Amino acid sequence: MHQGELRRLFLREKPALALITIEEMENAYAAQVAKRIDSTMPHTCNILAQMEAEGLITSRPEGRINYLRLTDRGSSLAQALRQIMDLLAKPDAMRLRLERLREMAEASQECETETACLRLGPLRRDLARIIEQGDGALRDEARRLDSEILIRLSDQRTA
Repeated sequence: MHQGELRRLFLREKPALALITIEEMENAYAAQVAKRIDSTMPHTCNILAQMEAEGLITSRPEGRINYLRLTDRGSSLAQALRQIMDLLAKPDAMRLRLERLREMAEASQECETETACLRLGPLRRDLARIIEQGDGALRDEARRLDSEILIRLSDQRTA
């Protein structure tokens, strides 16, 4: 298998999940991996055979079961894939937080002036974190909401 084939292997969901699953499980074997990644046994066995051919895993037969273990290279790849998955999941959590902040900001419009100011200040701190850590589109949305809050605060102060 050449480098392009290896990239295609791990840019698919099931192989990436299989490698991470082997890392997480003690005494992993094909049937467990297939069940955990919601894949068929033949497909999982094909993935595992490719991984073993690439030196990412080793198998150790004991009776009728072949136990799987990551090699050092496989372990490094599993950790990198986990980091990528964590990065991909992170914007979702921040997006949900931004939506909650938007709802809180809209709810504070109906409050009295002092109460609204007290609620909007902490919202701006949370928005600053999203602006600092978020991706481009999320950052832009957070900046727009922060601008709206600033306008409300200045309107309330001049009233």
